[in-house]
Amino acid sequence: MGWRLIDTDIADPYYVTAADEAISQARKEKKVENTLHFYRRNPAAVSVGRSRKIHEDINLDECSKNNVKIVRRTTGGGTIYTDKQCLIYSLVFDRESEELKSSQEIFENVCKSVVNTLERFDIDTVYKPPNDILFNGRKISGSAQIKKDNIVLIHGTLLLDTNLELMKKVLKKSKNAKVSTICREIGYTPPMRDIKERLKKEFEMYFGINIEKTTFSTYENSLIDKLMKKRYLNDAWNFMR
Repeated sequence: MGWRLIDTDIADPYYVTAADEAISQARKEKKVENTLHFYRRNPAAVSVGRSRKIHEDINLDECSKNNVKIVRRTTGGGTIYTDKQCLIYSLVFDRESEELKSSQEIFENVCKSVVNTLERFDIDTVYKPPNDILFNGRKISGSAQIKKDNIVLIHGTLLLDTNLELMKKVLKKSKNAKVSTICREIGYTPPMRDIKERLKKEFEMYFGINIEKTTFSTYENSLIDKLMKKRYLNDAWNFMR
């Protein structure tokens, strides 16, 4: 069974957030195949979980001062800071692909794929349930997922050389969090292209599939534009709580 890879690489935070939702909708309507999507956000952005409250999680003055965008995603989980040195992956697939496995089983297998990827670069990490990956006791990767109808969307971050100082300024609850980056821990960052290729192979092995690189469909491009106008470019959505 074939999947597709879309590598948006570095893009606007509102665009890639809309893209993940567009992929999910297109997959639900069986217009596209199951999808692996890679991207990085530039400018930097705070990604807010669907039910999180802005005033509890975010320092708005620091976001404004440092041109950090705020975008609310459809999945749950905490509020996170992302920038172009943070690789984000998303997996969109129909539930039959995973034989209706539980959310925790999906988290575990996807996180282990990330752990196996990093091991190829002699980076020994540990999976911490439900959805974190630790290196030297510090979090360098987290993930979130949503199941809607027959579709699963799971996405996760990998902190390569993320600006942790700015992260601490814009996130109110990050000051005491044990968060780090690969570069901070080992002194360098493996090539982005190599990390993506290895991660793709690990997902291929986990799902028992082949993943072929392609681009967004015409339907998805149209839907991305609509979603940006309807939701992600609007304060009414991003600041709803």
